[in-house]
Amino acid sequence: MEPNRTTVKVQALIILKQGMNKIGNRGIEMGSNKFQGIFPALVTPFTREGEVNPEELRRVACFHVEKGVDGFFVCGTVGEGPLMSVGQRKLVAETVIEEVGSRASVIVHAGTTNTAETVELAKHAEERGARAVGVVSPYYFKPDLEGLVEHYRIASESVGIPVFIYNIPSMTGFNLTAQMVAKICELPNIIGVKDSSRDLIQLREIMETAPKKITVINGADNLIFPALMIGVDGQISGMANAAPELFVQLYRAYKAGEHSKALELQKDINSVIRALGGLPPIAPIKAALELRGIGAGFPKRPLRPLTPDEVGKLKEKLAALNLFW
Repeated sequence: MEPNRTTVKVQALIILKQGMNKIGNRGIEMGSNKFQGIFPALVTPFTREGEVNPEELRRVACFHVEKGVDGFFVCGTVGEGPLMSVGQRKLVAETVIEEVGSRASVIVHAGTTNTAETVELAKHAEERGARAVGVVSPYYFKPDLEGLVEHYRIASESVGIPVFIYNIPSMTGFNLTAQMVAKICELPNIIGVKDSSRDLIQLREIMETAPKKITVINGADNLIFPALMIGVDGQISGMANAAPELFVQLYRAYKAGEHSKALELQKDINSVIRALGGLPPIAPIKAALELRGIGAGFPKRPLRPLTPDEVGKLKEKLAALNLFW
């Protein structure tokens, strides 16, 4: 990108941000809640047999805490939560919460295909000390709005800690619109949404139409900077597993008003995303961590690890970025 075009884009985003701050909407206010910043969607190290490896999980969590992340989202998509048994998900949640203690806020993803297991996981997360739980919209069977609201009502009333809606249409098969989110947010214990729709217009509409002040967290890694500029609180990031420094630096640059620096960091993040692209899910993120000397285990079947040839090509791509590899 040419320097003059970069400057124009930065100026445009600053103007947009200033305009949004003047809007008297019913959405979030920056600095009004404790769920801000960078939250890696933490990978789960598995053995070759598909069992959770608690020792490696502790080391991965500590690596990220040392890099300055603000918290974790565990058992989510990149954490392979939907592939785990209820018992495995409980083990992951309690291991991370115990390991990081007060050093970082842990949001436990409790969402499943059914309400009963979602409640069970949410209650367990609260008992173990999670700061909040996330609940993905049910996948496979797709409830109508009435069923969806009832699902979130039962889940949110089962615990006393905050509950986040989790919208990821690429995995669930349907999108939670701003209107649906607004309806669900009428429930007292629903405090916000993690939105991975990659739709900035929808993100802003969620903020403007919510029935109360909510926390809005972006889930699209290639849109962190523009999402922050339109008012989101932070990022739950799968790619932050591989390069947490870039995400932490971007967020801090944004908060400091260093928008040109934040934009350059976004470009670095997008370069990492491209390097990890075109490979089976989850495996390249774990391989990138392994290439940094942090054991991340195997993916859980039916996902597969990378072949030696794939790892070699990935190593070359990452080394060419002159970042951490």
